[in-house]
Amino acid sequence: MKPNTKRSWIYVAAGLSALLLAPVGAALSAPIAQCIKDTTMCDKKLLCAFKIELEEKVLLYKTVAAASTDTKQAGTLQGIKYSSQLYDQALREAKAVRPALTGNALASKAYRNFVAKMEAKRASEASRYKNCSLLGVTPDENLRGTWKGMETSRADCSIYGTPPGDNDDPILLDDYKKTHQGCEEVWESDLGHERVHQNACYARQNRMDTLQDYIDDDTNAYRYSVQHAVNDLTKMSIKCSADPSTAMFRARADQLLNQAKQYQMIQASKP
Repeated sequence: MKPNTKRSWIYVAAGLSALLLAPVGAALSAPIAQCIKDTTMCDKKLLCAFKIELEEKVLLYKTVAAASTDTKQAGTLQGIKYSSQLYDQALREAKAVRPALTGNALASKAYRNFVAKMEAKRASEASRYKNCSLLGVTPDENLRGTWKGMETSRADCSIYGTPPGDNDDPILLDDYKKTHQGCEEVWESDLGHERVHQNACYARQNRMDTLQDYIDDDTNAYRYSVQHAVNDLTKMSIKCSADPSTAMFRARADQLLNQAKQYQMIQASKP
């Protein structure tokens, strides 16, 4: 996904656009609907989807957190080693393309470069974690949402749906939601992630942004995403706990959940 050049913050991992928008089965009774209900039985496709969702969010969190201020100050934080590689590359490329850029414009351009590098890393590792062969099912991307993303306008700090083209007008969130499919749980996770950006936008309305600001915002936003995904996968794993055919997959999911909980601890320690 390419960021819209009119706005500064783009959420890159809100869910991949699906090529087919046909109904995806009993789990979705509306374009975007709650998937994990009290009456929900063990559903292997849902278990698969929520495990992929958490693994992807952990990957993105670790990528952005490696360049965060907190990790830089600690050297290594919760097992994540500080690296300025993506930061340096994103800033250098922004200055090379537009040498006259300064202030907010430079930060925005550099951040778009940083997001593109995060997306490339996610894409390069997708085949590793998008695998539910232990459940005997093929991952259904529609369950994780057909929307491309959400973004926060630097001008008014409002949240919009990501438009189809770089220069298209922003899409009101209610209108955006009506045109897509997916689990409500993932939509709410993405919206909560974007509200972290929105709050940061309000807090910085009267000062200049930096690339480091955007990276630190994204680190906090992905911590939220990881926490939400942990909760969803835990609920779905419980639904399938009596099904012996899911035991090996759930064991892998438990390992991932234990890893993800250490990143929640960082969030919990924040004021």
